[in-house]
Amino acid sequence: MKTAMFALLVSIIAATFAISPAYSQSTIVAAPTVVDPTLTPGSAFSVDITIQEVTGMLGYGFRLTYDPTVLMATGFMSNVPFTQAWPSGITDGHVDVAYTMPIPEYTGVDLYSGDPAYPMATIDFTVLDYGVSGLDLSMVVIADVFGGATVPMVNNGVFSNIPTTGVAVVFNAYLLSSRKLPAGGIQTATEQVENIGMWTTKAKVRFVVVDLGGAVVATSEVIGVVMPGEVLRVSADFDTTGWELGDYRVRYTLEYLTFDGAAGVWTQGAHGGLDGQTIKYKTFTLQ
Repeated sequence: MKTAMFALLVSIIAATFAISPAYSQSTIVAAPTVVDPTLTPGSAFSVDITIQEVTGMLGYGFRLTYDPTVLMATGFMSNVPFTQAWPSGITDGHVDVAYTMPIPEYTGVDLYSGDPAYPMATIDFTVLDYGVSGLDLSMVVIADVFGGATVPMVNNGVFSNIPTTGVAVVFNAYLLSSRKLPAGGIQTATEQVENIGMWTTKAKVRFVVVDLGGAVVATSEVIGVVMPGEVLRVSADFDTTGWELGDYRVRYTLEYLTFDGAAGVWTQGAHGGLDGQTIKYKTFTLQ
């Protein structure tokens, strides 16, 4: 419904003020490029959608699309004098923003070739994960006071919080302990993964506890990001209350994604031969 409303809005802006569209070869609407490894998951930041070189600007509308697994849009605002809101909103993976000048202020905005870029709108984001996301503009239209709708040139942006160095990654997985355990209560299984390469890696360690007959008793997953040269130590707690006395083993399976800085994508496995394989067993006895 929101998508349909926004598409209708763009057509209204284009039609209401247009006798015949005036296509500009110089107006540029742009999203920024943000490359910042310090923007870790949980961080917040904002981007400005800017416009350059326009005459008699009366209103605008656009859609900004992003990767919802990496970013979450949390808010948006327009800048003066565009304070009259048309239907706008945030949905998973894109933001629709459209504003005009209030009726008593239908004077238009002029931006000349020598003027700095004007921030039409500001969009707030929270970082959800390490990765790369396009900041892609579409359905961009600029209404003007001369009865035209400018269809501008568009420059898309990109977000990245991944260091892009190195050529390979290798994992060493260490079994830290094996012992006899008292029955009942919380027991902890721990594993260590070392990134001795130069690629940032997203690793998933799956813990599966099985009895000696192979029946699955409990499972857990831990996901972490391992920077080049770092060690990821992951643990899973299991409540053994009610388990039968006897022997069990923890099966450790490693899955991972490595980040290709040149291509700007995460790739399953990518380097090394451990992806998706059981890499270690730890046997323990409840007594």
